[in-house]
Amino acid sequence: MASMMQAQKDLRRTSSKLGATGTPREYQAVATNSSGESEPKGDCEGLANIIGSNKILSMLLVFIPMGLIAQKMEMPPSIVFSFNFVAIIPLAWLIGKATEDVAAKIGETAGGLLNATFGNVVEMLLCVAGIRNNEISVVQCTLLGSILSNLLLVMGCSFLFGGMYFPVQKYNQAGAATQCSLMALSVFAIGLPTIYVNVLKQESEWEHMVEVSRWASVCLLGVYFAYLVFQLKTHASLFQDDSGEHDEEEEPDLSPWTAAALLCVCTVVTSMATDALIEAIKGTIDEWNISKEFIGIILLPIIGNAAEHYTAIKVAMQNKMDLSLGVAAGSSCQMALLVTPFTVMVGWCYGTEMTLNFHAFQLAVLLFSVFLVTTILNNGQSNWLEGYILLVTYFVISLIYFFEGPGENSSLASIDRLL
Repeated sequence: MASMMQAQKDLRRTSSKLGATGTPREYQAVATNSSGESEPKGDCEGLANIIGSNKILSMLLVFIPMGLIAQKMEMPPSIVFSFNFVAIIPLAWLIGKATEDVAAKIGETAGGLLNATFGNVVEMLLCVAGIRNNEISVVQCTLLGSILSNLLLVMGCSFLFGGMYFPVQKYNQAGAATQCSLMALSVFAIGLPTIYVNVLKQESEWEHMVEVSRWASVCLLGVYFAYLVFQLKTHASLFQDDSGEHDEEEEPDLSPWTAAALLCVCTVVTSMATDALIEAIKGTIDEWNISKEFIGIILLPIIGNAAEHYTAIKVAMQNKMDLSLGVAAGSSCQMALLVTPFTVMVGWCYGTEMTLNFHAFQLAVLLFSVFLVTTILNNGQSNWLEGYILLVTYFVISLIYFFEGPGENSSLASIDRLL
């Protein structure tokens, strides 16, 4: 979203001013044309800059062909799952970079909308693949896990590492309150269908709950677009960093057409990788003896949140907490208000009963997590202890799903059907 774009730009400006050792670079001559303007970078040079800017993620690109070849050669499901799991991480990074370069040339509003659309495209593709393979429980767990990962893991790491450099870090309390209110709305929207179907426990009421979920999703999409107008236009100051720095904007690495082509190619390849990953889940569960819920809530969100995790921590360590909070909490709002209703609508199109019934235990986990985050964000400042609290909470949730048995009768996602 807009906060993610601003945070990434800030990181690029900072990196351009610092050498490898973190010391200021000497100013060097910049190539100019006859009119005195700087020469634009070629696409080949831009691609080289992208690859060289993050060598770790660049090295992971080798897993893209390995994952697709493993599926074609019908290797063991755990190998197919592992290769494609790692392959999607650099693909998500390239999608984010290509989206950023396209958005830089089409204006702030259109760029914000584009970034909002493709900001969680990996999670969207995972959910679509899950619906096509009738893995509804995995899809619901992935949605919940992405929200929890951003709220607890990403925000917790940002507060913890930022607090190691600055004893107290301040942020715009009004912007944080808005995001907390939106998360409370998501709990409300998910909670009512879940409670409705579990209280009545009648077969006929299931169909009513499906209809409620679908039309509630339409309402949530409306709220999300209203939130975009609120964030990008009418109240943009609530979500911007007020450090007072006005550094010169750097040119994007790629031209708009090249960036758009890269975005399309990476999206198609990511779709292929997510299909292979979802198809290998059943075999991976049997081989590793873990539950679907652990894969969906803990493992799969790592794929889409890797870039957000890195960006949020880096800007927090620069004491830019409005940007860091916008990345972490903003991504959670995007998952709850855009990706979740989008997934329900996709299920509607496929004739699958993908609903907002996230089951009793998962609803409780989401409710307690949102309550904890709201209490932490109520004073407009953060410290390392609050980050540690969030991380411990996420670790406890991870332990519960890690020790959950892989069988249907031991699944927390189906506990309401067993009572």
